[in-house]
Amino acid sequence: TYNFVVPTPPRKVLQRLINAHRTVWNQLAREHARTLGKLKDRLGWSDRDVLVLASIVEKEAVDPAERPRIAQVFVNRMTSPTFKPKRLETDPTIRYGCLVPAQPSAACAAWIDACVRVGKPPGCERLRRAQLDDKDNPYNTYQHEGLPPGPIGNPGKASIAAAMKPDGSD
Repeated sequence: TYNFVVPTPPRKVLQRLINAHRTVWNQLAREHARTLGKLKDRLGWSDRDVLVLASIVEKEAVDPAERPRIAQVFVNRMTSPTFKPKRLETDPTIRYGCLVPAQPSAACAAWIDACVRVGKPPGCERLRRAQLDDKDNPYNTYQHEGLPPGPIGNPGKASIAAAMKPDGSD
């Protein structure tokens, strides 16, 4: 929670949020230096890529204790020689790719018109085959291999830690 005096300029708000993120990131990167280094070397990832994974973990986790396992599932999907193609196949990325762009794909626009703009009638939260098959949504991890183009939300400390240190399970 952040408290700001009205009217705090947006630049100051953003700087405070960025500084808080950097503080958390740096602390966790020190705590998990060994596993973070191995993960980045193994996948050729940058800090940004780890943050993208953390954002997906944040949206996928229902039980906080599941975060390291969820992170490991996605790492396994990208590194296992038997898991081909290397797609994450996670719904939150599709939803983000539908709801964020100014010009959503046709499949996303249809889902938005049918479900989001009309007050979410029962069953509309579920994505349909058209959204799962939508190659025009760059965040569609059912259609595109690897990580999506960017984070799908602002991950909390526990999700960042999980992305830096997945649980190591098969």
